[in-house]
Parts: sequence; structure tokens; C-alpha cells
Amino acid sequence: MSSKIVRGAAVLAGSTLALSLSLSVPSAQADVVPAPAGADPGPAAGAAAFLAAQPGADGIIKTFYEFPPGTFDSYVDYGLTVDAGYALDAVGGQGPALTAMTDALQAGIGSYATSGGARAKLSSFLLSQGRTGAAVDALVDDLEDDIATSAPLAGRLVDPDPNDYNTPLTQAYAVSALHDAGSSLAAPALDFALAQQCAEGFFRSSFADKSAADQSCDANPSASGSVDTTALTVLMLQDQKSAPAVQASITEALDWLEDHQAPDGSFSSGNANATGLAGWVLGVSGRTAPAQQAAGWLRAHQLVNAGSCAPYAAATNGAVVLDDLGLLNASSGPLDQVDNSVATRATTQALPALLWAAGGRKAGASTLTGTTSYVADKSKQTVTIQGAPGNTLCVKPGGKAAQRVVLGADGRASVAVTLPQGTRRTVVSSVDAAGRTATTTFRALGATQLRVDAPKNVKRGARAGVKVTKLAAGEKVKVSFRGKVVARGTANARGVFRTKIVAKGKPGKVRVKVVGQLADRRGSTAILVKR
Repeated sequence: MSSKIVRGAAVLAGSTLALSLSLSVPSAQADVVPAPAGADPGPAAGAAAFLAAQPGADGIIKTFYEFPPGTFDSYVDYGLTVDAGYALDAVGGQGPALTAMTDALQAGIGSYATSGGARAKLSSFLLSQGRTGAAVDALVDDLEDDIATSAPLAGRLVDPDPNDYNTPLTQAYAVSALHDAGSSLAAPALDFALAQQCAEGFFRSSFADKSAADQSCDANPSASGSVDTTALTVLMLQDQKSAPAVQASITEALDWLEDHQAPDGSFSSGNANATGLAGWVLGVSGRTAPAQQAAGWLRAHQLVNAGSCAPYAAATNGAVVLDDLGLLNASSGPLDQVDNSVATRATTQALPALLWAAGGRKAGASTLTGTTSYVADKSKQTVTIQGAPGNTLCVKPGGKAAQRVVLGADGRASVAVTLPQGTRRTVVSSVDAAGRTATTTFRALGATQLRVDAPKNVKRGARAGVKVTKLAAGEKVKVSFRGKVVARGTANARGVFRTKIVAKGKPGKVRVKVVGQLADRRGSTAILVKR
């Protein structure tokens, strides 16, 4: 189990993710973060299966790119493989894939760990997986050599200029690795990392110039906040949060993240990478509501097929795309290698956050609601759908073509249905990726001539029985005599309505008129009122 990034107390078996009632936090902590009630295991299961399939036979993920236009190439992406390893470790259950990736990363130390940032990231991951040995020790030694020891840079992760690309984000990995290694440089590295937090609560995205006497964020009030850096830093600090200064820093960062979440649950203008990291850290920190909102947005950007609504290639099932454009690209056909690489990167950061996807076998079941009253045939009706935010459903209105529906941030959507001609029932059904179904039924009434039976002769002032047939069961009906409604009621299960009317007024022939629930369902008969 990882001692660094919070692991969900979950087990993935095949395509099914079984969540326990709680999520464990790092081994250094005794607390338990309660899992949201009714969390749906499906989204995380699908994303984990997709991600576990991305490394090549060597255990490393390749990233494909196009440059110049029309020319495709790839590179061995150790950094992305580390991200994927952290994600798979967080949700659990993909042991063989995680082990193969970790073995490959350890074997690739000499190829990848050639800068301070790479050494920080790789050593933090290998140590979190309990890896030891001479190669890991040497990696940590090299990382320690990348930590400045003189003011004002003491504790800062540095590389020789002009190729020093370190940032507060790589600093967070260094803090994690040095802490887990028990290094004497862990404390100054932590102090320097905490100094990168600005007064508003965020961690900035870049360091001060090395020549600056004050290396803290407070010395640069114009610094911009970074969701990714803030969330990643808090994740890397999880097993040090017993220290009051760290806990205070984490609280301020979480408050800032919550304040910068969009109403639809996303972060950074609808970006899956940022939304994934933010949702992950909010979830493990016990801030379930915003974590669920983030998971709902991510779920809505996950490539899943439901029922006969299957626009996505099977190989991409479970992948999370970067943004709305990614969804559009994926619906036009199988992802090419470049788009698949973008989706892989998005999935690595989104996967753990999907543990907070609302729903489950009971709570996650969607409901379809339509009017329960009789309606006119050929009319347009609305089906209201409610369920887990971001869930994908395949909705089939009667005998018509099915349509794919993704529930919004409020867990709702609507579908318009045009009913067929005639008196009949139309069943609207839905199924989601987990096979959960729901239905609602519309009862339509077509135009018809109702049959009205009454005595041919009635003495004035006497009561006459009226029988109406050819109604629908439970249909409302009203009876009029001499232009006034004299009876109202509901047809029985056989479509029959009986009533009695009083033959008032002048003698002569009078029509008894009947109207069903809709104006085009009517009938009449004549009776002779006698003296």
C-alpha cells in the first residue's frame, strides 16, 4: 500500500470495483475518511481498466504527438507512467499492472532521472511503493544533491542554469521523497514548499528568480494560483499533516480549491487534469460534496457505452477525455494515437477522483418520470430523468431510435417523446453502462366515438340511467343534459361509466352528450322527455 497518496479501500476485480464503507488515508495517519454514501464503483473501475492497458510490453507508457503537422512520433513517457502508477495505486485492484510499471520505472532510473524534478518525482513514487535497494538509495542521494543548502535558496529543488525547470510542483515531489527516505533535508525542503503558498491559500505555479532575497510567495503578490500545483502539493503532504503548520497549510489550500470550483463541478475552465487532482484531494480530505461534484463532471467526460448507445470504440471504454472537445473527437470514431495519449494523461489524474462518483446499485439507479394522466395521441411529452450526476444512459422511447443522454451536474436531464397515433401505452426505458434500467409509461388517448346508452323515453322529473362505453380504464368523463354538466366520474377497469340523470325541463327530445378526458372523445344519444 502506498504510504504517500491516499488509497481508496477498494478492490477492483475485473470490471467491478467494490468499495468498502471507508477510504483509508496514508499509513502515517490513523484517521479514516468516510466514503460517500452509495458511491458508484463503475466509473473508477472503467477508468482503471483503461489505464492499466496503456503501458507497452516494457511496462512504460508512450506518448504520441504530431509535429510537424502530418508527422507522428512518440517518446517513452516515464513521468506519465509515474502518474498512472499513483492513480492505480490509489484505487487498488490493478496489482499486476502496477507491479510491472513500478518494476519498469525502477529499471529506468538511469534513463529518466537526469534532473532534479525527474529524480524527485520518481523517488517519491518508488518509495511510496516500498522499493529499496542500491539503485533507489543512489536516486535519493542524487536528489539530496539537488536541494540547495544556502540562504536564500535553502530547501529549494534546483538544477544548474539555464536548464532549471523546477517549480513548486516538482518541489512537492521532493518533499514527499525526502520525508519517506528520512533525509535530513526533508525539513528545509518542506519549509521551502510551504513558503510557496500565497496568502489566498493557493500554491503558485513557479518559483521566484534565484537572485531574489525573499523566495516566498508573499514577496510576489501578483503570483497566480495553480489548481494542479495546489492539489498535488496537498496530496504529497498527506502523511505529514499531523504537523500543525502542515495541517494549517492544507486547510487553507482546500478552502481555496473549493472557492475556485465551477458550478458544474469542474476546475480550470473545464479541464479533466485539474478537476481530477482537485476532486481527489478534496475527497481524501473529507470534503465529500465538492469531491462528488468534481467526480460528476469527470464522469460526464468519460467514454462509456450504454445499451445500444455505443458511439465509442471498445478499446477506449472507461477513458476520461480532457474536455468537451475531447468528447466530440471521440464520438466521431476511434481515438487516434495522439488523442489516446491526451485521454491517457487525463485519465491518470481523473481516476482517483472518480471514487467519489455518486450512485451505486440502489442510490445510483436512475428514475424516469412522465405525466401519469392520460394525454393526447401524437402529442409531444417530456420525460424527466434523475440519477447520478454525469451518468450516461441510453434512452429508448417506445419503438423509436434510442438516444444517448448524459445527466447534468444536478443529476437531471430531459427527453422529448412524440407519442404514436391511437389509444395505447408507450413505454420509455433507459439503461446505463452498469446495466441498471428504469421505465416510465405514457397513456395516450386517440380520437373516438363513445357509445352512450340511455332509455328512449323518460317521464319528466324521473331518473334515467346512462351508460357510457368505449372509454379507457380510469378515463375521466362528464355527462351533459340540456347544455349543463349533470354528472362527472371515472370509467371502471373495463372502460365503462354509469350514472343517473334527472329528466328536467320541457317535454320533448333532448340529447345526452358525453365527453371523455379529451375533447375529441365524445358521444351522445337522444331521449324523449314525456309529461
